[in-house]
Amino acid sequence: MSRPRKALLLLGLSSCQLIAANPSESSPLKDIPYGLEFLTQYKSEYNYRGFILAQDTIDIQFGGNYAFDDTTSLNAASWFATEAGSGDFTEAGLLVDLQKEIDQWTLSLSGTYHSFTNTFLESGTNIEAAAYYQWNGPIESSGRIAYDTGAEGWFSALSSSYYQRINDQSYLLVDFGISYVSHYYGREGFNDAYGKISYTYNINQSLSISPYIGTSLLLDNKDTGRDSLYGGIYLAVSF
Repeated sequence: MSRPRKALLLLGLSSCQLIAANPSESSPLKDIPYGLEFLTQYKSEYNYRGFILAQDTIDIQFGGNYAFDDTTSLNAASWFATEAGSGDFTEAGLLVDLQKEIDQWTLSLSGTYHSFTNTFLESGTNIEAAAYYQWNGPIESSGRIAYDTGAEGWFSALSSSYYQRINDQSYLLVDFGISYVSHYYGREGFNDAYGKISYTYNINQSLSISPYIGTSLLLDNKDTGRDSLYGGIYLAVSF
């Protein structure tokens, strides 16, 4: 069973399993044709790399893909997120990502700029290298390392995902992983274990909907933060 691979690296604004910003990350766009894509999302809690930034966020994303050949592509996406409840958190961002497929490997080099307001996170650029391996089956594994100029620290993660097609219109995706940080907003060492389960239904070739639930469990019991459990839903359109 081969997993459908999407062209864009839309972030999905989730922890480190960015879709988003990560071709193996759970995205509702995997079965949608290449081209320009628009996505909107509601999330009950915004957890970014183990840090809880906001409650009840709504975001919109827009992106595109250019294929140089059958194995090399350039992806770009922009987004804006805001807190829908009583808070006033906002985030704007821009992603540029170069991907190269070599047999069962996909190599990625990306730069992502985040502009945060009303949060302790500093605006800055995330420079990241990642590698994804597609096993002979529905499982994909990945590793990534990134330097965040806002945090002036390093972030890395190992993750795997399991893809199960239900029928011609829908599939289930399970992502899980563990992260490690250095000089990252006061954190050192193992950061969090995270997971996400999403169900995607493709209404047609241009429109899909994807509800999901996710969690982030902090691995340092001395950390003053808390574990996270959240849910949300994507609506994605390609044109």
